[in-house]
Amino acid sequence: MELDFILSKEEAKSTGKTELTYDLAIVGGGPAGMTAAVYAARKRLKTLLISKDLGGQVALTSEVENYMGYQYIEGRELVNKFKEQVSHFSIDQEIGEEVEKLDKEGGIFSILTRGGKKFRGRTAIIASGKKSRSLNVPGEKRLIGRGVSYCSVCDAPFFEGKEVAVIGGGNSAFEAALDLVKMAPKIYLIDIASTWMADPVLVQQIEGERKVTTFPQHKVNEIRGDNRVESIVIESLDGGKTKSLSVEGVFI
Repeated sequence: MELDFILSKEEAKSTGKTELTYDLAIVGGGPAGMTAAVYAARKRLKTLLISKDLGGQVALTSEVENYMGYQYIEGRELVNKFKEQVSHFSIDQEIGEEVEKLDKEGGIFSILTRGGKKFRGRTAIIASGKKSRSLNVPGEKRLIGRGVSYCSVCDAPFFEGKEVAVIGGGNSAFEAALDLVKMAPKIYLIDIASTWMADPVLVQQIEGERKVTTFPQHKVNEIRGDNRVESIVIESLDGGKTKSLSVEGVFI
């Protein structure tokens, strides 16, 4: 007797991906999504991987030192190794497609992309990851991985001995600043609000750190640098005065 999740002979004969009912449809092409696809393919499950791109956050990281098996590897190189491993298995891929809607109809998952394509799967894994909040200022996107970071836990060690800026006034920003205190000689903490939103215990810790200079009620206008971050321009929301700060890292 055939197991319920194995493709029927009629489905296996179909040549169009949108006509198949996959054993597993995976939404997201980061490390988690690609790993799930490899595991499924090794179990001989008919697998579909849908993602607008491959690599996720790793693709935006210039240097990786905390992935086991590699003392040091560039993010893009690591992603290429992921892609190579995925390519060794029979995994259908729809890269460049962004999933807009996922429903379950009669026990089958129906996946609709923004491009109008529709796929079906008996099971589905959502591995869409996260998207960091952006400042949307000049220089930010161009310098991602070259001084602009969204993860202090991942990247703080790369900024040992370098002056940095942390943007934000909540718990995440204050925790990032405390991580960086161990590495950086000077930290600028910048937020648009006039009062900090972080927990009082974190605020108290930062206020006791001589390495940290705070700029409440300031916004970032620009991140400058040719090949790497060299400085940022901030503006006071109480008077409009601008100031340039020499930094080699910006944590958002």
